[in-house]
Amino acid sequence: MKQSATIRCVLQMQVHDIETFKEVAAACCTVSSDEPGTLYYDWFLDETTGQARLVEGYDSYESIVAHATGPVFTEVGPRLMEACAFVHMDAYGDTAKLAEGPQLWPSTYWGPPIAGLTDD
Repeated sequence: MKQSATIRCVLQMQVHDIETFKEVAAACCTVSSDEPGTLYYDWFLDETTGQARLVEGYDSYESIVAHATGPVFTEVGPRLMEACAFVHMDAYGDTAKLAEGPQLWPSTYWGPPIAGLTDD
């Protein structure tokens, strides 16, 4: 089997301001939809518990780096930190240096890289 070049991430958040969170998540989706290499960018929220997930996929390491250094992080994302706390992130695929630590705001923990075994 050839290792997949795609990268998939699942981020877990605890939301304390539901309305702001929903507004910012929608803005993040709008920005991400224009980023080359973004395969999907889906938010999930349980308003009763405040638990949220972001499930995202990119076609390459370069695409996730472009996302993490682009407007979602620099322009839209800072407001997200007002509405929630990031709890955990798992990354699937070759995340290279991203797996070494939380260099990219706002993750407090990048789970260990889990290599894909299936073809793209």
